[in-house]
Amino acid sequence: MRETQTIFIGSGDPGLIERAQTLSPTLQIISSRQLKENPEALSTIDAAYGWLGKDQVAQATGLRWLQLASAGVNGLITPEIKARDLIITNARGIHAEPITEHMFGMLLMITRRLGEAWDRHKIGKWNGEGLGDRVLLLAGKTLGILGVGAIGGQSAKVGKAFDMHVVGLRRTGEPHEYVDRMYTLDQTHEFLAASDIIMNILPKTEKTMGFLGPKEFDAMKPGAILINTGRGSTVDTGAMIAALQSGKLGAALLDVTDPEPLPEGHPLWTAPNVFITPHYSGAHPEYDERADKIFLENLRRYLAGEPLINVVDKEEGY
Repeated sequence: MRETQTIFIGSGDPGLIERAQTLSPTLQIISSRQLKENPEALSTIDAAYGWLGKDQVAQATGLRWLQLASAGVNGLITPEIKARDLIITNARGIHAEPITEHMFGMLLMITRRLGEAWDRHKIGKWNGEGLGDRVLLLAGKTLGILGVGAIGGQSAKVGKAFDMHVVGLRRTGEPHEYVDRMYTLDQTHEFLAASDIIMNILPKTEKTMGFLGPKEFDAMKPGAILINTGRGSTVDTGAMIAALQSGKLGAALLDVTDPEPLPEGHPLWTAPNVFITPHYSGAHPEYDERADKIFLENLRRYLAGEPLINVVDKEEGY
């Protein structure tokens, strides 16, 4: 590694730039303002922290390490990027608690009929008819985690706290301490048939596009609840709507959709037992602070020639 490294930091936080500079007095930092004034500086960058578009990454021919401020890679990994000697790291792990809380919040709203109770509250009407006799108990139900990474592991942990039986589906089949049984990809339908509630946290990759299609919905338990906070493209929207309309799917709780943003008049808005939030499940007040912490640790490692954390598998796409 050269003695002097040039790094692009797209954050407008001067405190972050100062903290990065303390790691090495010879570190040359380019800000987003400087890059905007001098786009040719892209060719001089050795490393970057977020805020670079796909075209800019392609133009940054000297780039050796890219730290993303997100967990998702979102189409950044092209065949050209795969072929390059470029390490990509992400902010995996910072979404585990907020997305888990969001999913269980949506789930409890449905299972405890809280949305309906809130509607009656707003008009000042004390009326429990059709509420208490239609609740579902999470204890004893089987929670299926589709994609057992950091978020899936946290969700499994919370599921166990609700006294749920937890199963998971993982490409590697590697066990997890809070998952009672782990399935592999060739056991997808068996996994779906075992799950009362399915939490889909799959990332967007070539292999996960339309992962839940007509055959997968047919394999689900009658009345199963699907929660999707991964990516909308992992679900065949038409097949999901058909399953909702037939009653095969009990409910769909969606923070992500396909298409996204969901346009006015789309059938999902009026499909039965659907609750949609506009893709904010991962938001929390400490997001930037946590992402910056990962970046600074990786910058320290990068300058010291140590292995980086949260390295993205460019072949798998996450």
